[in-house]
Amino acid sequence: MTITSFNEVPKQFHLCINADCPWYNTCLRQIAMRLLPDSEERIKVVNPNLTAHPEADSLGGPACPFYRENRTITYARGFTNMESQMTVNQFRRYRAQFLAAYGRNPFYERRNGKLALSPQEQAFIRRMLLDLGFSIDNPFDTLEERIDWTD
Repeated sequence: MTITSFNEVPKQFHLCINADCPWYNTCLRQIAMRLLPDSEERIKVVNPNLTAHPEADSLGGPACPFYRENRTITYARGFTNMESQMTVNQFRRYRAQFLAAYGRNPFYERRNGKLALSPQEQAFIRRMLLDLGFSIDNPFDTLEERIDWTD
């Protein structure tokens, strides 16, 4: 999955204008920059004086501190299906732990799939379920792939 329109780029995401970069084809900042329409009057860019790193790091990847790999991560939505498979006691304990961690509104927004669950939140839920002795292959209602825009 890759971006095909500048409309997909978050407004706070910084672009890179270093066209001589050897990582030009795989850096999300560069890919987004190439999609920049002429109608955009203002953009955020990383300091070009700090991006000229043609060398690789010790693992063979880009040494540029601003490099963002064009990759996707899996988000999950909702977890109502698994709740119907829990015992009443498991559900009560699970709900109490989740509410203590997130609060009432965030719990229901995530439970009903209104907010997507990050990989970290998915891991938190899986750990909670294991602690309760509840086992299920995929506790989430749906999974979706998204570009990883995180800095």
